[in-house]
Amino acid sequence: MRVLIRALVLLFIALPAQAEDGAFDLGFARPGMEQAHFRDSPQEGGGRVLCSNDPGLPADLDLTPPKGVAWVGAVRCGFYAQDQSAHWHPAPLSVAGWPGEMWAVFLPDQTGTQRLVQIKLVLPSGAFDDVARSWDRMFGLPSFRRGQTVHWTSDRNDAAIIGDGGAKVHAYVMDNDLHSSANRRLGQLPAKH
Repeated sequence: MRVLIRALVLLFIALPAQAEDGAFDLGFARPGMEQAHFRDSPQEGGGRVLCSNDPGLPADLDLTPPKGVAWVGAVRCGFYAQDQSAHWHPAPLSVAGWPGEMWAVFLPDQTGTQRLVQIKLVLPSGAFDDVARSWDRMFGLPSFRRGQTVHWTSDRNDAAIIGDGGAKVHAYVMDNDLHSSANRRLGQLPAKH
């Protein structure tokens, strides 16, 4: 019995350590990956990654990054497909069996290489529990869970799932170092009057 109790205690101690050390890899993307690798990641359904820094970006797509991060060289990407009339629209990406829209923001690192700082997923409201269970398996025990909010954190990454009380669930995965670097660079910009 003591051996079983000791084993259970060691297991519970080890679980958060695994979440701390592991990369928050979603399979198709992981924080910190290069934009070029993101473009080459396997996508289902015949869609393709389009980004705000693509030459010849279709005029009907607005992938402009938010103004603040645009000043520090941000690039915004999404997963798109064309319909029968050649019109581009967000292509659904399957997350824990639910179709969702995906957006990604890249920022230049110290060498100028665009790296994935944040992934945002927008899913139907019913996806909350399935995505939370899936991310529990991938990221380990969450650091916070209450109602329609779950948060995982490690030294390198943060992830969260937030139900908005309506028809959508928002999920985020972020690279902490790149995010902090962008905040420092934004703080160094001169004030606009």
